[in-house]
Amino acid sequence: MTTTGRPNTRKPRRIPPAGKPGDPTLIRLSRVRTAQKRIASGYYDRDEVRDRLAELVLAVIRQG
Repeated sequence: MTTTGRPNTRKPRRIPPAGKPGDPTLIRLSRVRTAQKRIASGYYDRDEVRDRLAELVLAVIRQG
């Protein structure tokens, strides 16, 4: 007798968020994936995007 096994009915495992919604330490995996795709496509290799990204990083550092 061969067994075919049961279909995979388990929900995918979710990684718990780093903090409460609105917490600056919260990391959304969907946003990470989007950023990875943009990096791979060369989206951030434009001057205006680099300038804006640098401004945002500096703003976060200043908030410290």
